[in-house]
Amino acid sequence: MTLISKFSPVAASLLCATTAWSADFQVKRSLELPSTTPQVWHLIGDFCDIDDWHPKVSSCSLKVLDGSLVRVLKTDTGDQVTQKRIAQEEGLSYTYKTISSALPIEKYTATLSVQPGENLLIEWIANFSSDDPAMERVVVDDIEGGLSAIESIFASR
Repeated sequence: MTLISKFSPVAASLLCATTAWSADFQVKRSLELPSTTPQVWHLIGDFCDIDDWHPKVSSCSLKVLDGSLVRVLKTDTGDQVTQKRIAQEEGLSYTYKTISSALPIEKYTATLSVQPGENLLIEWIANFSSDDPAMERVVVDDIEGGLSAIESIFASR
């Protein structure tokens, strides 16, 4: 497996009036594939095709909310996560933010992108805040699980 860890975590903490710590995290993971951008983007580029390749997502449905595309994910544990696409560069990336989730995570924003080159580079970068430092591992596992699934799909082709 070729998972390249760029950096994780970038953590900064703020002391709240209640003396509880809230940490800001960034998780950034990359995967290189000997493939072309169109082949990979065909698999991962549609905002709601995540249920076709991510092992933790059992279903995805789309709706439009206030003029923005929103996906409602059902996880393998039965939880529901709602995410709003906030930007996209056709054929290369999309950025989304989580608007509801059962996890104790706030301000979750992520970008999934592909960068052509000698080997195609897939990057998945997530930024979020949480009072629970264990949430960093949850996000790392989620991103790495998705990238591993993509790698497995292309290894079998």
